[in-house]
Amino acid sequence: MINSISKCLNKIWSKRIIRNIILFFPMLFIVTLISFAVVYYAPGDAATLLLKENLQRNSVSEEDAQKYGEKIDINGSFPKLYGKWISGVLRGDFGRSYSKSEDVLSILDKRYKITLMIAFLSILIEIAVSFPLGLHAGIKPGGLSDKIVGVWSVITCAIPAFWIGLICLWFLAIKLHFKYAIGYVGLQSLIIPALIMGIISCGQLSCTIRRKSSEVSSSSFIEFAHAQGLSNKDILFCHMLKHILPSAISVIVLDLSGFVGGAIIMEEIFNIPGFGNMLLDAIKLKDYPLISSSLFFIGAMICFLNLLADSIYPSIDARNKNELLGGS
Repeated sequence: MINSISKCLNKIWSKRIIRNIILFFPMLFIVTLISFAVVYYAPGDAATLLLKENLQRNSVSEEDAQKYGEKIDINGSFPKLYGKWISGVLRGDFGRSYSKSEDVLSILDKRYKITLMIAFLSILIEIAVSFPLGLHAGIKPGGLSDKIVGVWSVITCAIPAFWIGLICLWFLAIKLHFKYAIGYVGLQSLIIPALIMGIISCGQLSCTIRRKSSEVSSSSFIEFAHAQGLSNKDILFCHMLKHILPSAISVIVLDLSGFVGGAIIMEEIFNIPGFGNMLLDAIKLKDYPLISSSLFFIGAMICFLNLLADSIYPSIDARNKNELLGGS
């Protein structure tokens, strides 16, 4: 009986993953279509903006802009330009940046990995701080950890992240004369921005963990586990975490997606040559291939994270298994 139920769940789970993978590609198509349309119909002529940048002039004639647009094949309707770009993407060719005269993939390889590194460092810091703090606050309500979580969650919701970043930059650079406060010289330059983002974001995650751990710790099966003489460590890792993880994973996935946007702000503050500066420059010049490819990779990452989270839920949350079985 147990084996048949397990096989049924695995079959349903596999169908769910296949369905999510199938939906993955239409979602990416919609993201690229909307992003390309927003840039295309934004005010300003792309050929004029790019020619001004190349010639370092404040103005150029319409005739020169028209000729330049024909030269780089940027003059055309929205369906023509989008169709040209998306057909290249399907072949694995993301095009060539109009503003930088370089392959888009080589630009993203240099810039995007810096932003991703900041985002992943931030999420590691957030997890390392939030789990111990949230678990302790939930298991022992009214204690110091509980008060810290409550106060910090209010502070982080009330104060903008960029303001905290500016204050930290002033303190590190002016007061402490920290060597790696501004600029990029390697991984050490990313620690401070990641630390700021991770600490700021841990308020929401620690609140979620505190709430779930408080609910679980007062459950009857936890009391029964204590009555059986199980240690607190065994109860935490064998019984409590599997009920806390689904909610925590949801917050972590959302935060990791948001950290890409937050990293863009931190890159501006700390003068890090990452994805943010490149994307802002591309938007100013209406560099279609670079903007669309950048948003394509952001959308792909977010869709993949949601797919990953949705795929692992049934393995850690029994309620999802029951829902899947009931839905069959």
